[in-house]
Amino acid sequence: MKHFIKIVIGILIIAGICYGLSTFREQAAPEPEPEIVRPVRTIRLQGGRDSFTRRYFGTVQGSKRADLSFRVSGTLNKINAEKGASVKRGTLLATLDPRDFNTRISQAQSALSQAQAQYENAQADFRRYENLYRQKVIARAQYDTYKTQVDVAKSAVSSAQANLKSARDALKDTELRAPFDGIIADRKAENFQDVTAKQTIFSLQDLSALEIVFNIPDNDVLIAPVPEVRGLVDLRRHTEAFTINARFEAVPDKVFPLTVKEIATQATAANTYPVTAVMPAQPSIRILPGMAATVEVDFAEQTEAPNDDSKFYVPVTAIRNEAGSNYVWRYAVGRVSRVPVNVGQMRNDGTVEIDGATLGGGDVIVTAGVYFLHEGQRVRLSED
Repeated sequence: MKHFIKIVIGILIIAGICYGLSTFREQAAPEPEPEIVRPVRTIRLQGGRDSFTRRYFGTVQGSKRADLSFRVSGTLNKINAEKGASVKRGTLLATLDPRDFNTRISQAQSALSQAQAQYENAQADFRRYENLYRQKVIARAQYDTYKTQVDVAKSAVSSAQANLKSARDALKDTELRAPFDGIIADRKAENFQDVTAKQTIFSLQDLSALEIVFNIPDNDVLIAPVPEVRGLVDLRRHTEAFTINARFEAVPDKVFPLTVKEIATQATAANTYPVTAVMPAQPSIRILPGMAATVEVDFAEQTEAPNDDSKFYVPVTAIRNEAGSNYVWRYAVGRVSRVPVNVGQMRNDGTVEIDGATLGGGDVIVTAGVYFLHEGQRVRLSED
């Protein structure tokens, strides 16, 4: 018996040691914390040929876009398309429960039959009294009364016919079909849900060609080397000389050429001017509506670039020093990278002269928050 007790105690001790080791390992190797996307402030370097290159943040959208809705209210009883589905023009996407609409058609048909019967009776009475009037048996007032009854009955028939047509059209409107080839970008209702007329059910976009919408600040509109133009056609012709590319964070090594489609001449509340550019569909990469892009516009194609030795001026707060080496953080497509620089003299305005082999005009440099960054870190631009 004592031997058995010793064995049980030994097993319990070993189990406790294993549990303690397991707990220690879990504490020693905690799960990695999610990456922090830090806000940063930036400036754009001015100087050199690249000083005429501007970078803007854009959003992808389809070349055709439509929020699809029913023209009548009802209850969804069938949804044939899911998010991300490709559909052809005329494809039946969803239907409403048709029972109430069939009932209205039956009621309209019954009302039309009744109106037609009353019209036929009014015509028969009118013909009989018309003969009596010609024989001068009845007065003109009686004749006019029966003639008016015919006109009223005829109007009632026309109204009933219109109501029947409206009821049949409403039944057709219980079917929601795709107006063009595209992809269901979003679905905003569930089956068996009560929906109202004009309530968006699907968002449909044509991705055979893509558009990127970005905003140009008023300062860049002023410095852009575009002469006075009379209309959009002239403006497009001048912008064709610019190099306009899009970049995406997931594929930073690829550039996608753009062509300008339209430019707004009315500023937004943020004093920016929306520009829409067209990008051909990319079969080798899946670019979808809502994706963020960085748009680079090289205005130097029409401008003689100044002769500059690639020296730039930045606030002192933009420079970091580690082990005797200076560097700055360059921002591009949502991330930062370290760029070694040489530091020169400070100017009276508090900025410092820097130069670097890979720096260029138009580069976006972080000026605040540099001590909390690491190579390749995701950041967002501060709105302050």
